[in-house]
Amino acid sequence: MSFSIRSTFVAIFLLAVISVCSGQSVDSSALLPTHDSSSTGYYSSRTSLNPAPNPATASPTLIAGAADPSPAVRGVTSQRPASSATGRWLFTQKSVGAFVSPLGLGIGAATTVSRSLNLRAAGNFFGYSLSGINSGVKYQGSLGFQSVQTSVDWFPWHRSFHVSPGVLFYNQNHITVHGGVAAGQSFTVNGANYYSAAADPVTLYGSVAFRRTSPMLTAGWGNWLPRGREKHFSFPFEVGFAYVGDPPLTLNFTGVVCDTPAQVNCRSIDSDPTVQQNIDAQRKKYQNDLAYVRFYPILSSGVAYKF
Repeated sequence: MSFSIRSTFVAIFLLAVISVCSGQSVDSSALLPTHDSSSTGYYSSRTSLNPAPNPATASPTLIAGAADPSPAVRGVTSQRPASSATGRWLFTQKSVGAFVSPLGLGIGAATTVSRSLNLRAAGNFFGYSLSGINSGVKYQGSLGFQSVQTSVDWFPWHRSFHVSPGVLFYNQNHITVHGGVAAGQSFTVNGANYYSAAADPVTLYGSVAFRRTSPMLTAGWGNWLPRGREKHFSFPFEVGFAYVGDPPLTLNFTGVVCDTPAQVNCRSIDSDPTVQQNIDAQRKKYQNDLAYVRFYPILSSGVAYKF
């Protein structure tokens, strides 16, 4: 054995003794060149292993298994994926509110879907009665409003302004009219004048019904779920429409009509085609007037509370 090889082994031995005394170990493979049997060259191993703690020099805490992790272990973080933006918001906040609109008095609730989306649902109801005389016909009418609506409030700039597409369903809004003409009194239908017969006075029935399901679109300001942590009350306002189409109108007259107050030329309304034509022409005029509510206007204002 040559002098250089002996010197190398002596150096390794001394380093091993020093590492044992100091509680550390030195990997000798990092100091010596390693010969690869599968090749003719040499390479240096640069891989160092993390030695296990020495029981002789380990602190009591290490022996108990409660020691702080090594720097390598301490640097490892959780690999679980972060929750999505929607997942952090979905149904986490809720609110209730009340408002007034042409659909009636509304009571609803809302919840968050994401930072820029809310889901809102409400029920509308209202009832109103009216009476009067129109073209000689005395009538009593009633307006009944009852519907349910759902909307998605989208806040494109994460501020107060929002756009809200939605659906109006379970729509039972309707108008009904009952009336008649006293015996011997005159009334006008489509410009033609008639008199109500004493034997069978004229009666009237009319109704307007809206279709059950309609799309909605509104826009406005105010958030049912204000994003500020300390904010609970909000005062939302919005405008828009519900497309209800052409609501069908029913207009029926029954009884006996005469040409003069003296009960001359009296005949049943059902048997006179001229009277029927005038009634149908009058119904079409009213139907054309209802075309303006094809896009039923919505102007809503109220208050909401986030809890």
